[in-house]
Amino acid sequence: MSWRRLPRRSLAVSAVLSLGAVVPVDVVVVRVLHGRDWTWGAIAAVAAVTAVLVVAGVVAYDVTRLRATRWRLTRERLELRSGVVSRQHRSVPRDRVRSVDLRADPVRRAFGLTVVKIGTGGHGDEGAELTLDPLPVSEAEALRRVLLSGAPAGAFLAEDPVPAGAPSREGEPLRGGETSRGSGPSRGGETSRGSGPSREDEASGERGRSWGDGPAGAARAVEVVVRLRWPWVRYAPLTVWSFAGAALVLGVLYKPLDALGVEVFSAGTAALVWGWLTERPWVTIPVVLAGNVAAGVTGAVLIFVESWGGYRLEREPGRPGAPGRPAGPYGGAVEPAVEPCGRLAPRDGRWRVRRGLLTSRSLTLDESRLRGAEIREPLLLRLGGGARVKAVATGLGKAREGETEDVAALTPPLPRAEAARIAALVAGGRLPEPVPHPAAARRRRVRRALIVAGAPAVALAATATWIRNGGAEAWVRGGGLGAWARDGAVRAWIGDGTLEAWAWGAAAAVPLLVLPLALLVAVAGYRGLGHGLGGRHLLARSGAVVRRTVALDRGGIVGWTITQSYLQRRAGLLTVSATTAAGDGHYDVVDVGGDTGLELAARAVPGLLDPFLVRGGPRTG
Repeated sequence: MSWRRLPRRSLAVSAVLSLGAVVPVDVVVVRVLHGRDWTWGAIAAVAAVTAVLVVAGVVAYDVTRLRATRWRLTRERLELRSGVVSRQHRSVPRDRVRSVDLRADPVRRAFGLTVVKIGTGGHGDEGAELTLDPLPVSEAEALRRVLLSGAPAGAFLAEDPVPAGAPSREGEPLRGGETSRGSGPSRGGETSRGSGPSREDEASGERGRSWGDGPAGAARAVEVVVRLRWPWVRYAPLTVWSFAGAALVLGVLYKPLDALGVEVFSAGTAALVWGWLTERPWVTIPVVLAGNVAAGVTGAVLIFVESWGGYRLEREPGRPGAPGRPAGPYGGAVEPAVEPCGRLAPRDGRWRVRRGLLTSRSLTLDESRLRGAEIREPLLLRLGGGARVKAVATGLGKAREGETEDVAALTPPLPRAEAARIAALVAGGRLPEPVPHPAAARRRRVRRALIVAGAPAVALAATATWIRNGGAEAWVRGGGLGAWARDGAVRAWIGDGTLEAWAWGAAAAVPLLVLPLALLVAVAGYRGLGHGLGGRHLLARSGAVVRRTVALDRGGIVGWTITQSYLQRRAGLLTVSATTAAGDGHYDVVDVGGDTGLELAARAVPGLLDPFLVRGGPRTG
């Protein structure tokens, strides 16, 4: 395949997007010139010239970028040449490709373009992703299918995607959205594979659509595992950000208002707001709190609708005739799925997440790169009976600066039972039931709660005693750091015992307020502990505020880390961390019984830990 350029339609996209920079620049120009008593006609002319210069500069840079950027796909590699000032030539082996992410904002969608990000297995560094910005949608879809097809290099006699409607190598026209894959005579008796399904076929989700003719001639189709159900929007407000809606709105509006000369946080504004609040606090404070929550809930619902509108989780079949293990409904595994030596049994297929109402997003993960699934239950979402599902996979980079979305998210907030079903399907097998941890783990958490509630009370009581014994008065008279308290009112509070009474009152109130909450968190933390071992997965569950249940493929575990603090050692507990190349890099089984944790690690990956174990002796936990 010859070197390719990026489409020139990108210039129009850059011109439209540059208008976002034109507005603040022109606002500054208008403010400055209006302050110098320029006429409105002259101000308009200067603003127009400024706008043209900004747009022309952005387009000129994009022209230079397009001229400097080339890419090509060969049988073995995907190559990219780029850089305006510093030239780069990156070459990625096709077998290193782990994921393909397609993203298009409304402007790019209007021009039929999308940004393609190809994950290569790193942990969030810039070299872990190769970005083609942008490609035509049809070409991006063709590239996605070719890169993640899993077919051997010899099966692709022509990786060069053929534009929609153009003749193939055998002279047969292709349908729109399809690409030529493996056209032409086969090599060495191999069967020539046809092109993948068009985007229209994939969107239909109907069974029986052909994904290419394998040796057996079996038809394969995209399976839609789950679609968005609008009742799930009730889970959107179950986040702490719903209680900080007004602060978020002010944060978003601060820069535009500041550019227009509106001082949001000036002393005058603060005094005006404070006077309004204190005039009738029994009315104004509830109104402010209700408005804050209403703004937060409205924002959470709007973000949910934009981010997850059109959501669909699909499983695409692998190569026809490719070896693989039996699968249940929607690709669910039939146990056992791990070979006796602990290696992963083969999996053939791809998972694809599509979502986005305005900005469309499409993430495709090679099933062979998946190392499990994670169910996340933040406190408010857990109380509402909801959860989210994340992929544990290699090749998923971290969110870049300014991005708030979780790149590994597979589902929106949805019912807990549905999340467990999807996690089992994505992980490729039935998830084991978690085993409770020993009572010593509960005692550790209760002791922490008592310390958290008792330490502030002791500190406040000590402060009150210090004030009673004249320490505060001497500190104020001595100057230095105590000089700030020389105000007459402060000295009066010290002299008449008001400050001491406040300290004693706080020492008594803090445990009454903090201890119940701390004990609830301790109990929730203990109830959240669990571990399990199934035919394919190691299951680890922990967390009080954010409960995480991770089903990790045993064959993806490459090492173990055993940690035991002094207090854990006295309680007969330890923490077992499974090291893997996917996801967070390690997943912990927290506060498990000593012998139980070591036996769990030894059974999860037979032979890996045996040289370091001394079997026998009493069991703990």
